[in-house]
Amino acid sequence: MNQITMDTSTSSIPAMTLQLGQYQAAVETKLQDFNAKNFTAGFWQKQADLWVQDAEAQQSLRSFMGWLRVAETMLPRVGEIEEFAQEVRAAGFKHVVVMGMGGSTMTPIVFKQAFEKSADGLPLLVLDTTNPGSVREIEEAVSLPETLFVVASKSGTTAEPLAFGDYFYARLQELKGDKAGENFVAITDPGSKFVTQATNEGYRRIFLNFAEVGGRFSALSYFGLVPAALYGINIQTLLERAIAMMRAAGSEGAVAHNPGLELGVALGVLAQQGRDKLTLVVPEHLTDLGLWLEQLIAESTGKEDKGILPVAGDPLGTPEVYGPDRVFVYVGYENQPDAENRRKVAALQAAGHPVITILMRDALDLGAEFFRWEVATAVASAVLEINPFDQPNVQAAKTATDQLMKVVVERGSLPQTSAPVLTENGLSYYTSVAGSTATAADVLKAFFGQAGTDNFLCIQAYLMETPALNAELDELRRLVQQRLHIATAAGYGPRFLHSTGQYHKGGPNTGLFLQLTTDHAQDLPLPGRPYTFGTFQNAQAAGDLEALHTAGRRTLRVHLGSVGGEAGVAQLLQDLKKALA
Repeated sequence: MNQITMDTSTSSIPAMTLQLGQYQAAVETKLQDFNAKNFTAGFWQKQADLWVQDAEAQQSLRSFMGWLRVAETMLPRVGEIEEFAQEVRAAGFKHVVVMGMGGSTMTPIVFKQAFEKSADGLPLLVLDTTNPGSVREIEEAVSLPETLFVVASKSGTTAEPLAFGDYFYARLQELKGDKAGENFVAITDPGSKFVTQATNEGYRRIFLNFAEVGGRFSALSYFGLVPAALYGINIQTLLERAIAMMRAAGSEGAVAHNPGLELGVALGVLAQQGRDKLTLVVPEHLTDLGLWLEQLIAESTGKEDKGILPVAGDPLGTPEVYGPDRVFVYVGYENQPDAENRRKVAALQAAGHPVITILMRDALDLGAEFFRWEVATAVASAVLEINPFDQPNVQAAKTATDQLMKVVVERGSLPQTSAPVLTENGLSYYTSVAGSTATAADVLKAFFGQAGTDNFLCIQAYLMETPALNAELDELRRLVQQRLHIATAAGYGPRFLHSTGQYHKGGPNTGLFLQLTTDHAQDLPLPGRPYTFGTFQNAQAAGDLEALHTAGRRTLRVHLGSVGGEAGVAQLLQDLKKALA
């Protein structure tokens, strides 16, 4: 099998191998084309016409390329961040809760899983869902007076982190009065409204990030590094390895091999030739890397009916269950055998699927990988001729949700939805797909009967995440993969609204969207608002469904009602087995 192999023998960056088979020639041709027009030099000079030709779009694009050198900017600030972490420990804090959405929380989630907490680090929790059960779970897991709450919002206007901050600030006020602010830290852009609020509420610290660094490109800024330092990660080494990758990518002049360019060109060309499902394979303690890659790649490339869909957590099967729409990317460690995954990936490569392999030395190489993938995502967008730094379709769901919340404020409740086509065993089914509705299996058969060979299933769970529910969703995905041979993705709402949501509405119309909602028997009030967390999450689900319909997407909503998440999905799974028999 032909392959392109990165030569990293004299480099300090993780090794990468591209085994591209029949696609090698096309990738090499595009690489030659990009090198002939000095793409790498133009990239570092923020030459916007590498992506788009519209003058207004070019100006916007250049204004979001501050991430290129943010690792160099942050290196002199390591001392400041580490001193703050020491101050927090000395003040007696025992826990850290990072609260945000999308790019503000994806990196801390990856860090928490990939690294063991150091001896002087603080236990780290992340809240990025409006589900009242999850909010309560966080509250019950910590001693509030001994917990530092990091409210992370780039714009300072994102509804979810502001709601989280208001909820826990009110709880701390009950315990500490006007000293509640001592337990809070803000990370936001200069000039955001949130700076004023955090100042007025006496926050312990306000970290001002950089307006020219977009949320999904912010891993190596304060958004990623402050939680990392509090957790006890060596952020200096993390940044130094990122800078080594920067240099390999041409930050200081011409290079023989640009690892970000080569990965990005491969992904872009493969997508153009139908291999647009980037299927991530990782060892056990790197699974959350998929959450970070989902947002970076899907939100950057999923627009203008184009895009690359990152597929994370898809149960890894044998070659016959995969169609010609896949590229497999294995990210692991040099010194970790991970034999079962590597054996399966080798079988996929032998069967003709393109395979990309990246091997890190240890978790600190994530600094380098964050940068490699940021470059690669921008390069793949250049191949696809789209702007990687905007998200034109994300606002659709936000706008629809905002309109619904106005109704809640005025009337006290969400507007009634249309009647379900069927209610069976406590589950209600909402769909416009034609077909028999005599049983739940009939409805599911009609919905999944629409699946084409290049389609994918997206499970959108507006439910409380639990290990048991994750296992059930994995089983559902495995069933669909085995029976229909299509890619499957799953995400918890509203998390994915700030990541893959852009691809769902702006990418190619190849998705089947299965939305799962439930009642909230144990809801939580939101301070200063006439509605609850549960109502807020229900509005987000309804708003997203409306945005999907407006974009002409195929949807099936299953409301689990009072049956609840785990029992409801278990029932759904039984009915789906009948439908796909």
